[in-house]
Amino acid sequence: MKNFLLKKLLGFAGRKMDGKKTYAGAIGKILTGVATCCSGLLGLLGNIFPDQGLPYVEPEYAYTMLATGAYAVFSGLQGVGIGHKLEKAKENANEFSR
Repeated sequence: MKNFLLKKLLGFAGRKMDGKKTYAGAIGKILTGVATCCSGLLGLLGNIFPDQGLPYVEPEYAYTMLATGAYAVFSGLQGVGIGHKLEKAKENANEFSR
């Protein structure tokens, strides 16, 4: 009974989120990238101003965090673009099937 209800609930949620899961994943990736960039910047500021109580991060690691965060942001933007293309293709397919 429990599995039946869970299957019905997840199926309902999946149908309601149809076409939006790509956007949700892309936005999550963008937010993760922004947070990683902020961590890298905070680490660099900790090197520049060591007496302010900011965390110290080796500069190489801070640069790596900045690069990884930028990659995640741009990858998330790519995901948003792919989601948009999929939505347009679905709309065109629905239009031709009428």
